[in-house]
Amino acid sequence: PMRVTNLASGTSLHEIEAGVFRISTPVAIPGGEFSFNQFLVVDEEPLLFHTGPRKLFPFVLEALESVLPARRLRHVAFSHFEADECGSLDEWLVA
Repeated sequence: PMRVTNLASGTSLHEIEAGVFRISTPVAIPGGEFSFNQFLVVDEEPLLFHTGPRKLFPFVLEALESVLPARRLRHVAFSHFEADECGSLDEWLVA
């Protein structure tokens, strides 16, 4: 089941497979809506795939911490170098 982790932003968390979560934050864009998505793999060494833009960091952090403490995160990966894939990397390195 999907659950909203932040009412103000609409950020939600959905376990799509055992230990694999999709974090999704909708944003309004001209003509419609778009969502930024990150994936959390919970394992011995948890991994976050895509960090999201810097401005969404607090919402993604809140969703991730509803599953595990951020200090347990061991790996951050992204498919390419753009703000929506790795814009909040510095914040995750601190966390």
